[in-house]
Amino acid sequence: MNKENYIVERIKKIKRMMNDFIDQDLNIFQKIFVLVDLAFSIVIYGGGINDYFQYQFYKRRHIDRKNFIVHRKRMRIVRTCNDKNDRIIFDHKPKFNQLFEKYLGRDWLDTENCSFEEFSEFAKKHKKFIIKPTDGSHGKGIRIESISEFSDLESLFKNLKKEKAIIEEIIQQHEELEEFNPTSVNTLRVVTLLCADGKARVMTANLRMGNGERFADNFHHNGIAALLDVDNGIVVTSGIDRNFKKYIIHPESGKQIIGFRIPYWDKVVETVKEAAQVVPTVRYVGWDVAIGKNGEIHLVEGNAAADPDVSQMPDQIGKWPLYKEHITAIKKLRKAN
Repeated sequence: MNKENYIVERIKKIKRMMNDFIDQDLNIFQKIFVLVDLAFSIVIYGGGINDYFQYQFYKRRHIDRKNFIVHRKRMRIVRTCNDKNDRIIFDHKPKFNQLFEKYLGRDWLDTENCSFEEFSEFAKKHKKFIIKPTDGSHGKGIRIESISEFSDLESLFKNLKKEKAIIEEIIQQHEELEEFNPTSVNTLRVVTLLCADGKARVMTANLRMGNGERFADNFHHNGIAALLDVDNGIVVTSGIDRNFKKYIIHPESGKQIIGFRIPYWDKVVETVKEAAQVVPTVRYVGWDVAIGKNGEIHLVEGNAAADPDVSQMPDQIGKWPLYKEHITAIKKLRKAN
């Protein structure tokens, strides 16, 4: 997503949050108090307007507010843990796919740097494939292309080249995850931290599900997210969408969300911990992980500035205490070196 589109999306989200709050049955003095408290929170805690509303700061005391990873703390984590030059690997999809090819478990092509013959062979093998903009985020611009005998492959190839897109084989997901929402690949967001002792730890994890006909499960595409217990891969909260609506069962499929056990969870943990060691200068990564039909673990992408919203909104518990000591230790290690 380019900077302009990102800003537009953030403004829309903030406007929606404020409108939802203003619509509540509050008197004028309560609304004035909230606006003053909002300004106070931005200055004291370094959060944004979206942080204030999505983490319900208007009903929290200081002791609770300081435990949330808001914008300032998130940037502290990223700057302390992740080398700004090496973060580019995670922002640029071809670079990421090349470096982490061992963990992808699917065919892919960089259309900017492949021949028409290579593209044609890929299209013959995969009649349906995913198109991803090279520098996109939040699922923007991702779409599915279907190839038929009447398709104009040369024109498609030229357009994809102009777009600088990569194309990927569609993941055939595990049937237990497919049951939640068959039109999307329902993934996991697993956040790892490569700690000062050299060990990779899983900090938080979420199940992310599509909601309706969209093929993306992304939280910012009307998806639903629920928190997992990282020790056993069991969903421990209801699902929540970006409008703060909660779901005990999936609204489309009726499949129960709370209590669901992620299949092959041990393999997921093993894979992300191994992947976390590949670029040791990028210690904080949010991995998007899919589980294949036969238990294959697919890394979809890695996010070197992962938004903690999906890990804090479902249970409304701040996750800064999980990171605080580790971030201090990493900072000391960097100074020592």
